[in-house]
Amino acid sequence: MSSDCPIVSPDVLEGVYASIRSYIQETPLLESPSLSELTGGKVWVKAESLQITGAFKFRGALYRLTQLSPAEKNKGVAAYSSGNFACGLAKAGQILNIPVHLVMPHNAPDNKIASAKGLGAVVMLCHASRPSREEAANIMATHVAKEEGYTLLHPFDDPILVKGQATVGIELQQQLAALGQSCHHLLCPAGGGSLVAGCSLIFLPERTNTQVYSVEVEGFDGMRQSLAKGKLTRAAGQQKSHCDALLAVSPGQATFQIARHTHVKGLTVRELSVKKALRLAFTELHLVLEPSGAVAIGAIIEHPERFSQQNTVVVASGGNVDIATYQNLLKEQNT
Repeated sequence: MSSDCPIVSPDVLEGVYASIRSYIQETPLLESPSLSELTGGKVWVKAESLQITGAFKFRGALYRLTQLSPAEKNKGVAAYSSGNFACGLAKAGQILNIPVHLVMPHNAPDNKIASAKGLGAVVMLCHASRPSREEAANIMATHVAKEEGYTLLHPFDDPILVKGQATVGIELQQQLAALGQSCHHLLCPAGGGSLVAGCSLIFLPERTNTQVYSVEVEGFDGMRQSLAKGKLTRAAGQQKSHCDALLAVSPGQATFQIARHTHVKGLTVRELSVKKALRLAFTELHLVLEPSGAVAIGAIIEHPERFSQQNTVVVASGGNVDIATYQNLLKEQNT
């Protein structure tokens, strides 16, 4: 393990949670009878889709902005994002009165682009798609930051940002304690990996009996492949996917190092399982999820035997989906 692996103790992360708690929404932990029956154990869903701006990303974005210097806050920040980080950062900037400049892929969901603009961010669209649309947007954001003197922020490969995302795990741990329950498995959707890395810092193997999993959609399983090979690895990332927030072809260096150190395991799910997860979340839990936010539920549907007779928590990471797309996805699963 590299000596520069950005591991932070749970005690430090408790302080991070305390520092942003008044700004964030404590999201509910909902038991799913259907998933529990499927596994023969207990399954809960941590509904981060009900977080401010509709995704867990607000937590990390807010904390990251609080750590800027006064000069950096005054000048503003630049970042790239396909949607949820953009919205979270825009809202955090609005709250803290920090200018936010965003580069978003031109084919990012219209509702996410509109939301970021509505929250006061300056949004620039990137039409390039090589070597991937996310990497092209990152190159453009880097150029904008350098030209204008903004502080460049990364949507996931940032140890400070990961501390903010770890507050999902802190909150979850408190909720489980209140129920008198333990957690044997914790499943987190993974694009760049900031959520799973942050949560794994709370549910450390040496402190808990919890196995943390990164869950990715087929074709974009860079974290799973990286963990399996012990080095950063790019996924194919060539086919289309409804999981627009999980299209990073590789995890970040920091998030991979943390996930490797904390013994995270990788899981991959099919698009069909994600669609089934959307319907289950809607009909049983009354949660509107975007496909990216439902992949961890899809992993239970696809791999129930892995979680047999034990307690499992899945994070529903986001709910920012446009109405037409959502209706079509639900219709495809209408039996």
